[in-house]
Amino acid sequence: MISKKHLMVIDPAVVEPAIESYNRIATIAPFPVTYHLPALYGTGSLGMYNDNVRGIIVLGSAASVNDDHKWQQNISDIMVDASSKGIPVLGLCYGHQLIGHTYGGKVGPLWSGEKKQGKRVIHLAQSKLWGESCSGPLLYSHQDGITTLPPDFDIIASSDMVSVDAIASTTEPVWGFQTHPEATQAFVDNHGIPVGDARDSFKFGHRLLDTFILSLK
Repeated sequence: MISKKHLMVIDPAVVEPAIESYNRIATIAPFPVTYHLPALYGTGSLGMYNDNVRGIIVLGSAASVNDDHKWQQNISDIMVDASSKGIPVLGLCYGHQLIGHTYGGKVGPLWSGEKKQGKRVIHLAQSKLWGESCSGPLLYSHQDGITTLPPDFDIIASSDMVSVDAIASTTEPVWGFQTHPEATQAFVDNHGIPVGDARDSFKFGHRLLDTFILSLK
């Protein structure tokens, strides 16, 4: 049992865990970080959620938030309880969609056919967490997205490809990005994302992610 306040990284992977992304987060964070793989190894470790959690990051997954898995409901319950207590929650790709689904929005296909992968420029609005408005490239790999915004959420980033590219609650510390700011080279390789040099995406994405992590001190 971890007695110090820790960051929970919940990885809903059903095929390939994002271990390199987790390791990078653990290296950046100036506090303990725990790693949870509920879809692959069961929900037992989610029992570490308690008042010693200082923040939650929910990563991507090949699963759909509309599948209604038990482990998905467990994550949703944790997110809702945490945010109601003022514990910050950040969802990335699947995590972003799960926020939309859990807090009363709708998630569905954004286009017909297979998922799309690549790199796109998002335009992030000014915010208390990330500061002045900015734009930058981020990696993506998805088909679904938020089609109806949950109540009490604002769109804080958009792109030419996706109108709801990032969201923020207006009442609780909850944020979501449809893209993958946590991505590393292993993520690119494992998902076969057709990009050449992705270092600009890593630099921009990691800056966004690290700002969230370091705000949890």
